[in-house]
Amino acid sequence: IEAEAAHGTVTRHFRVHQKGGETSTNSIASIFAWTRGLAHRAKLDDNARLLDFTQKLEDACVGTVESGKMTKDLALLVHGSSKVTRGDYLNTEEFIDAVAAELQSRLAAN
Repeated sequence: IEAEAAHGTVTRHFRVHQKGGETSTNSIASIFAWTRGLAHRAKLDDNARLLDFTQKLEDACVGTVESGKMTKDLALLVHGSSKVTRGDYLNTEEFIDAVAAELQSRLAAN
């Protein structure tokens, strides 16, 4: 199993964050790097609950974006660079909160 989180842009965004600026960092790659590692661990340990959690977290990421809640990089792809407004995307914290809310909903449906 191999998974790699994003780099480069994340470092630049962190520098902006350190200066108090707003960022819109897409955390999906980092989340999937963790879920893929945890899913592999779940299979090795025959841990169905952990495997279910990883799938629900990945589904929550996808579902959040499919519902129109996304970071700026994805909004640029969807709407085009000349048409994106601040209302079209979430900042980093807003996106993570949206994924967390979607995950909680999926976990509660269990």
